[in-house]
Amino acid sequence: MKLAAEGDRIHQAGAEVIAISVDSAERNAAMLERWPTPHVLYVSDPGGEKYLRSLDMFDPAERGGIALPGMFVIDPDGNEVFGYRGRDFADRTHDEDLFDVLDALLLDPIDPPAGGPVIAGVDVDQQGAFTPKLFAPYFAGNRFGAIAIGGRAEGDEAKHLAREHRKMAESMLAAWTHVHER
Repeated sequence: MKLAAEGDRIHQAGAEVIAISVDSAERNAAMLERWPTPHVLYVSDPGGEKYLRSLDMFDPAERGGIALPGMFVIDPDGNEVFGYRGRDFADRTHDEDLFDVLDALLLDPIDPPAGGPVIAGVDVDQQGAFTPKLFAPYFAGNRFGAIAIGGRAEGDEAKHLAREHRKMAESMLAAWTHVHER
C-alpha cells in the first residue's frame, strides 16, 4: 500500500513497482479490482519457482508457501543496489531508504506502466483477496501489538524490532489515509 501511494514519486525517480506474489493471475486481478493501483505491475509466481526462490523471497513452510515481503532497486545495468528481505510475512520495512537509493541514481522520470492483470469477470470476493475494509484494522492492531511488545521487551534488539514494526504499521496506515484522500 505504501508504494502504491507513492506511484508518482517512484515514476519521477525513473522507477516502477513490480509486485511478485505466489497468488494466481486471477487472485491478483481480484486484488487489483479491490485495490486500484494502476501503476503497479503484478506478476504471479505460484510456488515461487520463477522469481521468488532465486531472490530468497519464498517461505515454503508458511501456508504451503508464500512470498516474503521485500523491496529491491535494480539499476539500469541489472545490479541490485538496494535490497530488503523480510524474515517472515510480518517483517516489512519503511520506504525512505528505498527512496534515498532511487534519488541517488539520478534517472530520468518515466511514464507509469499500464498495470495489470485485468481479467474480465474476475470474482473479487474469492478467498484470499484481502478486503479494503480489513486493511486499517489489521495495521492498527499491528501497531498496538508492537507498542505493547515494545513495552515488555527486554534488550535493545527486541525493543528495536518492536519499534520498527510499529513504524511500519504507522507507515501503512498513513499510506491508506493518503490513498483515500485522493
